[in-house]
Amino acid sequence: MLIENDKVKKINYQGLLTQALAGPEQGLKTMEIRLLTLPPGIESPVTEHFSEVVGVILRGTGRAILGKHHQEDLFPNTTLVIPAHVIHQVINTGAEDLVIVVARGMVPIPGD
Repeated sequence: MLIENDKVKKINYQGLLTQALAGPEQGLKTMEIRLLTLPPGIESPVTEHFSEVVGVILRGTGRAILGKHHQEDLFPNTTLVIPAHVIHQVINTGAEDLVIVVARGMVPIPGD
């Protein structure tokens, strides 16, 4: 299966744009790939995942807040690795869109 990324539906979620490039809709059962675009000044929601998350920064600059006391600066050609169950948030601190390809494992959420 070949997916034309520019034809994948974009969803505006609290100011950031997200696209599910590969996931359950494409038949995947254990992982998901998303493209996130955060315009300047936008903050992602504070979230926690039940699996590891990996983000490859393609364009822009920002900051990742991991847990209560750890921060990482984000810039192109870097990869952010977030362990399972770590509360995190991404903030675009630059003047252009922050574009990140995100891969994460899909695991059942307890209680589902």
